[in-house]
Amino acid sequence: MKILRRYPESMVIKGEDYRFEKILKDDFFSVNVLYRNQAGRRYVLKLSDFRFILGLLFRPFAMLMSGHEYTIYRMVDGLPGVPELGPRWGLRGYFHEFIEGKTLHELGKDAKLPDDFFDRLGELIRAIHERRIFYMDLNKQGNIILGDDGKPWLIDYQICMHFKGGGLFGRWSDRIFKRLIQEDIYHLYKHKKRLQPQRLTDDEARLAVRSEGAKKYNRFLGAPYRRFKRKLYPSGSNEIIWYKWKKIKDQSKRMP
Repeated sequence: MKILRRYPESMVIKGEDYRFEKILKDDFFSVNVLYRNQAGRRYVLKLSDFRFILGLLFRPFAMLMSGHEYTIYRMVDGLPGVPELGPRWGLRGYFHEFIEGKTLHELGKDAKLPDDFFDRLGELIRAIHERRIFYMDLNKQGNIILGDDGKPWLIDYQICMHFKGGGLFGRWSDRIFKRLIQEDIYHLYKHKKRLQPQRLTDDEARLAVRSEGAKKYNRFLGAPYRRFKRKLYPSGSNEIIWYKWKKIKDQSKRMP
């Protein structure tokens, strides 16, 4: 197989040939490469990496992160709203279906969403929770896509946590899991409150406010983590930096 900049120039996925089309996203933690077959269907290769000074030293950790994400992805593959999973590539990469559409971040606060958008997204989140997975990253608008088909799609399962049931610590695991998934629910309705306030029910409005347990989680874990990230990325989070770069690139006639 020919190699183009450390990722394949072509790939056979489910019996069909896909060829390199372009770099979709290139940030501090991964490279996302787009492939297309003759029929126009696309797949993304997500290649985990640490793309900063001395990042090569963290390559084993990138392998672990990629393996973890692929394991989680296999648990949710097949759910409506989860892009179809493709094969692994090496120790740091895997393929998944590319969804035509725009993220909530790209759409902005004036996004016009289908009336049932958050109802469908809520069904997906509940199905993920039924598999005892805490998504954890629902605060990121860049992970939620409004597909051209009008449906919600959820990507990026890198920091999800799976809680096994039963065993010696089963009860404690259940209690921790049930508390943590409230954070997913909070972010779900926080997004709905911002983008579809007129469709927010009274019950959903209450869920869009952090519980006391979630406030403690945010105080002792979430807030310190965000402060650390601000020191690490003074110009904004990894996601924000990438979107700023993309906006400049889209407006530039000189950048390819």
